[in-house]
Amino acid sequence: MTLTRRELAIALLLGAAGLAAWWYRGGRELPGLSGPLLPGQPDYVVEQVTALSMSATGTPERRLYSPLLRHYPDRGGSVLETPVLHLLETDAPDWVIRAERAWVAEDTSEVLLEGRVLAERAADASSPALRIQTSELLVLNDVGYAETDRFVELERGADWLTSIDGMQLWFEEPMRSRFFGRVRQRMQSATATATDHETSDAR
Repeated sequence: MTLTRRELAIALLLGAAGLAAWWYRGGRELPGLSGPLLPGQPDYVVEQVTALSMSATGTPERRLYSPLLRHYPDRGGSVLETPVLHLLETDAPDWVIRAERAWVAEDTSEVLLEGRVLAERAADASSPALRIQTSELLVLNDVGYAETDRFVELERGADWLTSIDGMQLWFEEPMRSRFFGRVRQRMQSATATATDHETSDAR
């Protein structure tokens, strides 16, 4: 399956929405959100959070909603429950990205989304619908990098790709990606014939 740079980059540039955290193999480590969230108690809690970010010219770019935000001063960040992020497009369908929870760093430079992470974009006249699903996604926007070591599934129209052991994506030029473990791919041609491929540690 071939995804355009715009499709992959928009789907994974979640850090630009102000959701940010970092968990890196061999580096700093952030406790999983499925256990006790963080040491200590939040210093404030906000319900029904809605945020709209604008471009330098005043055009709406992103809209974020979460029913509950907890801020933890000891760790310099917040936890968002069931966030929903809309990446607003002027010449294409919007992206809608959902997760069960998200860790947000204080400086909004790093992101960790956990639970059922789902990014969707509706079809339009020039491209089919696109759907990306995994159970954990982390983004370091400052260096244009995203990764997961969990199962990943991508669907674009009738085409799909799955990767057992996750992926790495560098979404700045020169853009490149790697998929790990057993990778399966199915491509549907214009003549309605399908081709299945299975590889290991694909790039």
